Amino acid sequence: MDISRKTDYALRILSMLVENGDELLSVRVAAEQVDVPYSFARSIQHGLVQAGIIESLRGVRGGMRLKANPEELTIYDIVRAVQGPFVINECTAADGDCPRMETCCFHPLWMGVEALLNDYLSSVTLADVVEGRRFPAVDAKFADRGAFAEYARCAALKNVGQA
Repeated sequence: MDISRKTDYALRILSMLVENGDELLSVRVAAEQVDVPYSFARSIQHGLVQAGIIESLRGVRGGMRLKANPEELTIYDIVRAVQGPFVINECTAADGDCPRMETCCFHPLWMGVEALLNDYLSSVTLADVVEGRRFPAVDAKFADRGAFAEYARCAALKNVGQA
């Protein structure tokens, strides 16, 4: 699992858009301020438009601005839109297939890590981070050892089979 450079730049550009409010921001200015090549910034812009996160207006006075509400747009939503779902291990991927998955003692651990990461990033909006209003906290269920089967899919299946 890695936050890609593209995601990092997208988050920086989006933070600039939050600070700009409804004002348009040119891709060129954003690229210069984030220190990213213009063509890469255009690629990021295109992806964010496709995801419905920003809108882009062409022309001399064109630019981009947020389309999604930063109060509702989570960091998880952004990361997923830019680089796809988090995959901690191949066996946790939606189409992951491992012949040892049902018996591997580590599979539930990787499922738990993935759930923790997803919950954590889903608990914080873009506005929360940019405006420094609140700092995310880890869901209490992760401190409860008895809740492990709740978020670790494979462990839940094993527990059902043992009942």
